[in-house]
Amino acid sequence: MSVLTITLFIWIVFPIGHRQEPSNSQLTQIADPKFDEWGDIPFSEEKARLDNAAIQWQGQPRYIIYLVIYAGQRACIGEAKARGERAKNHLVKRHVLADHVVWVDGGWKKEVSTEVWMWPPRIRKPSVFPEFNLKRSEVKLEKNCKIKWRRRSTG
Repeated sequence: MSVLTITLFIWIVFPIGHRQEPSNSQLTQIADPKFDEWGDIPFSEEKARLDNAAIQWQGQPRYIIYLVIYAGQRACIGEAKARGERAKNHLVKRHVLADHVVWVDGGWKKEVSTEVWMWPPRIRKPSVFPEFNLKRSEVKLEKNCKIKWRRRSTG
């Protein structure tokens, strides 16, 4: 852990090029940039996981928390946006600086999914690969609905 801390300190304090895009080797210096990921869970459980992210961020307050939100195959119109804003608001209530939380609409997957990434500010946001997502024609969008936990059917 100590070597990683020193490496990150040197990498952040003594950059080689101020405007240079990070190389793949710089990206691998971050131990595990994806902090957490979850599917369709009740908001009470999501808040607990966001609380863990806020605690982690307190130790690295220069980092940016990226929330990549994927709506499910059955989704409310604007669901990714609503989930992203709800999660960001919760993190801000937990004393994470608002400009250090960025949510990204990842599109649609078979199931609702949220990824939490923590990266230094000089690295651009995580990539979303739409070729692995569902197409709009494969998604059922519901009007006038609230984002909610959809229990999986067991049958």
